[in-house]
Amino acid sequence: LAYLAIAARTLGPKEMGYLVLAHAYVMVIAHVSRFQSWQAIIRFGAGMIADGETNRFKTLVRFTVKLDLLSAVFAVIISIALAGIVGQYLKWPPQAMPLIYIYCAAAPFLIAATPTGILRLFDEFKQLGWQLTVMPVTRFIGAALILLLGGGLNEFIAVWVLSAVLDGVGLWTLGTLALKKRGLIPAFKPKEGEKADPKWLGFMIKTNLTSSIELTYTFLPVLIVGSVLNSAASGFLQLATNLSNLIAHPADLLNQASYPELAKINNTKGKPAMRQVAWRSALTGLCVALPIVVLYFLLRHQLATYVGGIDFAPAAILIALMALVQACRLTAVVLESAVLATGQAGYVLFAQFTGAVIGMGLMFFLLQMETLGVAGAPIAMVIGLLIVLGLCIYPLYRK
Repeated sequence: LAYLAIAARTLGPKEMGYLVLAHAYVMVIAHVSRFQSWQAIIRFGAGMIADGETNRFKTLVRFTVKLDLLSAVFAVIISIALAGIVGQYLKWPPQAMPLIYIYCAAAPFLIAATPTGILRLFDEFKQLGWQLTVMPVTRFIGAALILLLGGGLNEFIAVWVLSAVLDGVGLWTLGTLALKKRGLIPAFKPKEGEKADPKWLGFMIKTNLTSSIELTYTFLPVLIVGSVLNSAASGFLQLATNLSNLIAHPADLLNQASYPELAKINNTKGKPAMRQVAWRSALTGLCVALPIVVLYFLLRHQLATYVGGIDFAPAAILIALMALVQACRLTAVVLESAVLATGQAGYVLFAQFTGAVIGMGLMFFLLQMETLGVAGAPIAMVIGLLIVLGLCIYPLYRK
């Protein structure tokens, strides 16, 4: 929140919009390219560790690391190849393009799925919590230096690139240390007879598609708003999104904790017990989130101008609406994790796809309404998430 306030007041809505559009572009490419190998580590690795199949687990880790590396190479090639076209479409300033190309080269550091799964599998949530501070702390220190020494858009992009690199390096380091501590680091080359199970790739393809669709609630709306309206509108939306992270970050952490835990409960105590824990988790999170949504609605104008300055006053309504989006998302991620824990990744994909298609279709329509403008984006997101919620209930009760 602090680094965003510095960037907003230093750059203003238009240039702030360029910065968030560049970040959103690279994040969309990285997430589309990335196989959700962390979910495979938990889904298949939990049973292997419980049964003492260490060699099989090493084979799984070797397989997911190779997929992460291939994904990283693909992300760099695609993001650099399309940057010029996207830059013209989103009206990025020519002087910022060299650093945006460098930002594209940082995409591999945003594809650290395997170490995330390793840390979650072994309940290293304290280390994950510390690791989550790397990117925002780097950006805060960099933004503060830019404020003191003077700088503009290019310097902010450079800081954002550095934060992505340090974030990825830190995650891979922690994941490697967690494996080393348990003697589970796999050899680079597999031994004779050690082959990847075909179902691993099938599972990860489904979860990759699901994760790509989830971009409709994170980075994709920023790009859509920038293309339909302008970069300033994207800046307003990003300010509101970051302010709503008071709910979003706990939602992400709840998702990280809930999936492996629900998978374990489903395997040991059965689906009814897992379903009960899932509902309790979702409702507890919602009870915590709703008072914050009300508070954000009441203080929306003060929050917008205090953080971004008077130029960001139009973001006030977005702050209230994005808080509501995050409350819906908090509930949805738990139910999605519950469905995934039962092995029904295909159904989660169907639910996400349906909600995304309807939500994004509505977003393009609502953004063009003069009475709504940029407020149409979070309204469309809420509708999409409610559809996902409704569709995820059915497989939890299906026998």
